[in-house]
Amino acid sequence: MDYPTSIPSVGLVNGWFVDENPVVGTPGSLIPAAWGNGVTQEILNVIKAAGLTPDEAKNDQLALAIGALVDFTKMNNTPTTLSGYGITDAGGRLLAVKQFDTVGITVYRPNPKAKRIRVRLVGAGGSGAGCPPVAATYQSLGGGGGSGAYAESLYDVSAEMLAGIPITLGAGGAARNAIGAAGGGASFGPYMSAAGGYGGQILTFVANTSGFVQGGAGGLAVTGGNLANARGIHGGYAMSNTNWGLLSGAGGASPFDGGGSFTGVNGNGNPGARGSGGSGSCSTNASASCLSGPGGNAFCEIWEYE
Repeated sequence: MDYPTSIPSVGLVNGWFVDENPVVGTPGSLIPAAWGNGVTQEILNVIKAAGLTPDEAKNDQLALAIGALVDFTKMNNTPTTLSGYGITDAGGRLLAVKQFDTVGITVYRPNPKAKRIRVRLVGAGGSGAGCPPVAATYQSLGGGGGSGAYAESLYDVSAEMLAGIPITLGAGGAARNAIGAAGGGASFGPYMSAAGGYGGQILTFVANTSGFVQGGAGGLAVTGGNLANARGIHGGYAMSNTNWGLLSGAGGASPFDGGGSFTGVNGNGNPGARGSGGSGSCSTNASASCLSGPGGNAFCEIWEYE
């Protein structure tokens, strides 16, 4: 696959696509259908080769496929050992990638052919801070919710795992018109746990003045990961400036989602997903609340290897 240099009408400049420039009157490059279809097929071939079903709504399948197709044992002639964790080798053919996002307890049983599993776990995100009605001549700012903590491990599949391991996933912090709510925790049986993120803070002060307020802290408690034990990401600050107005705080990102994006004045916050935080709201509205974005529920992803 390469740039369509054999088609002069495409309008490449120095071999690259360029945008239209209306100021100087130069046209932008064209994308030929054959080239666009070729790029898409290149990507789909990788996804299918990894045994995944292409899904238009998912934007992470290429990365999953590349990871699945990498043969770790060929990259290192000596088998990998993680001492103390019962892991003898991270290689093997990928059988499946299973995702869990239902709040509550779900019992997981590995594929009987699976010899090893890679478990990725994130706690639920906190919600941003929302704004109740604001008195005349005042304004409110809501910070973003923090993301959940993250843990990741590789395990040899044991008889205990084959019998069933409970995956417990907490709910994201609920939308509020006050200080944000914390997200629930997550656990993979007795092996790993990850706390939820905290809710954003709120500040109410005189209108048309500058100020800021912090978002919620990321999930702090995380245990059991033999590859990663990481605290969550702090929710974004909400800010007011006399030149450009008010902006709410964005939600903290998780390893699976970027977090709820910030909003302008008198709009509701945006939700997080898969462990990320929801954004806050900001308001000068004296008659109605501006709700924050809820945090994303806790999430678990398991890669099964033969």
